[in-house]
Amino acid sequence: MKSVNLDNSIQSSSAARNVRIVIMALLAALMLLALVGCADDLGLPPDSVSDLRNRFDLQVLPPTPYPPDNQPRQERIALGRLLFYDPVISGEMDVSCGTCHHPSFAFADRRQFGAGVSGVGLGPDRILSASALTGHTIQNEPRNTQTIFNTAFNMNDSGEISHRGFMFWDGRVRGLEEQASKPITSRVEMRGDAYPGDEAAATAVALDSVLARLRAIPEYETRFRMAFPQEAQQVDNGSRSSTIDSSTYVRAIAAFERELVTRNSAYDRYVMGDDDALTEQQLMGLELFFTKAKCGECHSGPMFSDFGFEPIGVPQEGTGKSVIVGDDTGREEFTHDPADRYAFRTPTLRNIELTPPYMHDGVFESLEEVLEFYDDGALPRHPAITADMLADEVREPLNLEEEEIDAIVAFLKALTDDGSLLPLYLREVPATVPSGLPPLFGVKDIGYVALSASSGKALKPEWLE
Repeated sequence: MKSVNLDNSIQSSSAARNVRIVIMALLAALMLLALVGCADDLGLPPDSVSDLRNRFDLQVLPPTPYPPDNQPRQERIALGRLLFYDPVISGEMDVSCGTCHHPSFAFADRRQFGAGVSGVGLGPDRILSASALTGHTIQNEPRNTQTIFNTAFNMNDSGEISHRGFMFWDGRVRGLEEQASKPITSRVEMRGDAYPGDEAAATAVALDSVLARLRAIPEYETRFRMAFPQEAQQVDNGSRSSTIDSSTYVRAIAAFERELVTRNSAYDRYVMGDDDALTEQQLMGLELFFTKAKCGECHSGPMFSDFGFEPIGVPQEGTGKSVIVGDDTGREEFTHDPADRYAFRTPTLRNIELTPPYMHDGVFESLEEVLEFYDDGALPRHPAITADMLADEVREPLNLEEEEIDAIVAFLKALTDDGSLLPLYLREVPATVPSGLPPLFGVKDIGYVALSASSGKALKPEWLE
């Protein structure tokens, strides 16, 4: 009997413990549910109740994709940097790539529209005038200038990060190499009125004219040979006419641009495991970005863009392009397919804080204005764009509260990194360039103009004499 009583006592005690454990587990579950509710109600950091990294598949930039024929080589990167800032590649020798893609403005220009040939000054202060050769007016470029930061990671038509990713607002070229050949052919960007003939003829001779200038400069001859040793060997054995040709020219500039990568934003640090990298407001904005605000429908992945082409409906400003006079029809300007009308490439949001104004025509001055546009269901809207042309997530109002808009803006600013991990020389304008012209401004440089005036004749570098 005693042993039976002992067994019963043990069983009763075990059952009581089990009941207590169940009750405690239920209480803990109820407390967790209450905490979740409180976090939602009070706007506490969403990662206190879930891991946003996994929930939204947050990603950092992958290794840089390099073309097989343009692997990183220090001499090539250095050459590309000099070409990037040398006005000798512009028709009238008064503007460089770096004039409109300046490191002080996150390799953009902070203007509504780009300002190339004939300009004086930088960024928002740059003022255009007329061609120094013909006296004909030079207008603003028709679209907003995009940053070069992280263009190495643009995606292709398969939605993959590629060295052949879409470039420009209408995706008319693929990859940095092809892109590098285009600005020097545009009258308002870099060509000016330096070359004879009509638009087609001047465009056709622009690249060859630039290459001829470069071949006349001894330092460029030396640097191209160092940057492209295989091509130099071909020249030496007679199988190639020059190390300075269209292929080496575009690869050099692309080699420099491909190194302009930013991997150290607060967002990147958070994704890599730093739980303190984002503020509570930014974490709230991150969750809203991918949920209520629907930004992640197009702005996703490591570049915060799917690189697709969609009509958004923003009002048109500026000179426009060619399909419809005074208007810009986006990708249709390149494909000539009416189905692409008003579709523009989804831009990256990395460093978006540093590159106002926004949209293809720079119509919005601030991130708040952009969010208000989407919050109102894409209003005010381009008059030719009807609601049925827009995706649901664009045309439907979001009903965001003011504090929610502020939180999303705070998160977007967490995508900012001005190149903090890059070697300093990649973020600085060189003091001199091989042509002997002043970097950035060339013959329009204030000091250069003053010296020309005092000497009574236009100054010319030695290679032009």
